[in-house]
Amino acid sequence: MTLHTPTAPLSTGQADQSACVPASLGSPVAARQPALRTRVAPILGLEHSGTTLLARMLGTHPDAVAIGGLKNFASFVQHRKRCSCGGDPDSCAFWLPVLDHLRKDALDPAELATALSGRRTAAVPARQAAGQLIAAIAAASGAAVIVDASRDPEWSQLLRPLAGIEVVPVHIFKSPLAQAASAKRKERSVYGELAKYISRSRACRAETRRATAAVTLAHEDLCATPGPLIARIMDRLGLDPDPRQVADWGSRPLHMLGGNRMRRSTSSDIQSDRGWSGILSPLEITLVRIAGGAAYAANQRQSQR
Repeated sequence: MTLHTPTAPLSTGQADQSACVPASLGSPVAARQPALRTRVAPILGLEHSGTTLLARMLGTHPDAVAIGGLKNFASFVQHRKRCSCGGDPDSCAFWLPVLDHLRKDALDPAELATALSGRRTAAVPARQAAGQLIAAIAAASGAAVIVDASRDPEWSQLLRPLAGIEVVPVHIFKSPLAQAASAKRKERSVYGELAKYISRSRACRAETRRATAAVTLAHEDLCATPGPLIARIMDRLGLDPDPRQVADWGSRPLHMLGGNRMRRSTSSDIQSDRGWSGILSPLEITLVRIAGGAAYAANQRQSQR
């Protein structure tokens, strides 16, 4: 494992939330030891904004693991959604040891799933459940970095106060035109997507500003220059980049919960989304440019910090 101190220092979290802290970390001195903490990289953005691509690239590092989304854990445990490998809770080579680890600690995966599902009305038990699940994933996988692609900043906010976890949010965004075109391809409302683009962009920028270490990047920049951007993110996560994260990320076996069809691709090609002009009408293009321009500009400014 090649682990180094990130360029930007990472906060230790609040000591009153101890769900993810082993008993050996009880003293303030022990709690400050970086090697004893798990770093979590929540990928923030929208559907079809590059979150699955980025999660796969980051998770290709030998000291990292891409888990898909914590938001999908309940569906998986309840047998309503399968792992990307095709396995269920009783057969997946990755998730079965995680669930066994929870049970050995006298924790019921179904109860944790229920707590996570109720995060908006009962944040404290949801936060505790998230910490316990992250601890089990780290113990079962041995990964120093866990990549979560739940997309919504609320999941980053849920994890941030936990002691024993370093949260390094990574916000990836497309242009409003590319995002609107992706929505139209999926027969979603262009204008509904635009409204979500504006509000989600604002929430993602706020979450990355709260963090001691964070990265914001444009999908088109990741497609154009993946190497430097992956290196920048890995630096924030305290790891040296691995060449396979750019050259061969498609070949690694995956155990992601949720994600789009890209999670099943074995190709390592990265393609920029430039086909919006043939999908959006002239009126849609004009309205999206006008309404989404300010949010896009703010995202771009934050990506340059």
